Amino acid sequence: MVKTNNDTLYNQLFTHFKEQILNGSLPAGLKLPTELELSKTYQLSRGTVRLALSNLENEGLLERVQGRGTFVRANVPSTPETTSQNNRERRIGLVLNRPVTAQISLEIMVGVEQAIKARGYQLSFAYCEENQEQQYQDITRMLEDQVAGLIIFPVSDKETDKSIELLRSKNVPFVLVDRYLPQFDSDYVVVDNVGGAYRATQHLLILGHRNIGFWINNVETLHTTSVRSRWEGYCKALEEYHIPYDETLIFQQPKPGEGSLQTEFEKFLNLPNKPTAIFAVNDYLALELLQAAQRIGIKVPEDLALIGFDDASFSSHLNPPLTTVSQPLLDIGFRAGDLIINRINGVAGSYKHLVLPTNLVIRESCGSRQQILKSLAS
Repeated sequence: MVKTNNDTLYNQLFTHFKEQILNGSLPAGLKLPTELELSKTYQLSRGTVRLALSNLENEGLLERVQGRGTFVRANVPSTPETTSQNNRERRIGLVLNRPVTAQISLEIMVGVEQAIKARGYQLSFAYCEENQEQQYQDITRMLEDQVAGLIIFPVSDKETDKSIELLRSKNVPFVLVDRYLPQFDSDYVVVDNVGGAYRATQHLLILGHRNIGFWINNVETLHTTSVRSRWEGYCKALEEYHIPYDETLIFQQPKPGEGSLQTEFEKFLNLPNKPTAIFAVNDYLALELLQAAQRIGIKVPEDLALIGFDDASFSSHLNPPLTTVSQPLLDIGFRAGDLIINRINGVAGSYKHLVLPTNLVIRESCGSRQQILKSLAS
């Protein structure tokens, strides 16, 4: 490469590398020298080198991997005729099992988009309504559109998942979020559901509660790994405090025709070992329980302490504000986006099981603040 005036240095370096990549002199997967090494080799400023590499990355010729370096991309575009196909191949599919308007879906999607856009990819998404057949159709359509990989908020099934079997058969990279499927080893990004539920239950135990209810949609959801892990955290806390597990304290949402929530809730509160506190597996169930309690004159937290899980946007605005467990939803999405691109580019190695921390957010529904005020007044 011949150096001339400063106005053409960037263009010369850019063209030099582009030609070498397109003619195969720099093969796919090759790691380039560092910016500092390149600046010394070509006697250019690091700013000029950085600009050239950045634009090569924008054209899909290079891939920067944080903490590892800069690599020549596989499947480099070589002719104008392949532009449309390459654009499709630089898309990531996101399959959600909840509406995109739901907080968990929206924040995970934003996190994914932040990660993949920074690396030159675009996002397509679909919503499968917790329906495995719809999930399969959505994934099939995305494969027909030639997405480079998929991030899936999976529909749980204790037996099998033909969507995952399809992806495996076609060697399409994918990452699961929020929950994983025990029957398949795969990349996934989840939160520490066991630890979060343990801390929520432990908090109630520290406050003096011994009959603590566990509120789920129905027992069938226990085969969903996120729900089961929260149940395991609940059980772990009881065991450590030498509280016998009592399955009568597992409260399920009534099925259609089985009676109203209010009626079943009243029965639950009148058990011989009636609960003085309830840990709800998510904030939406906690909200339903809070409303049912208010309708029958049960005061939260004076008569019944309540803790949820998720830290949904409404939880801080309830009366009383809901104590809950927060999840780093944006980070879940960002980590999943970063992981799928590393997997696409062959730099991810063995399957990654990322478990992100949760945080107990103490508000007023558990009664701890009231106890503090009482102790200060005495």
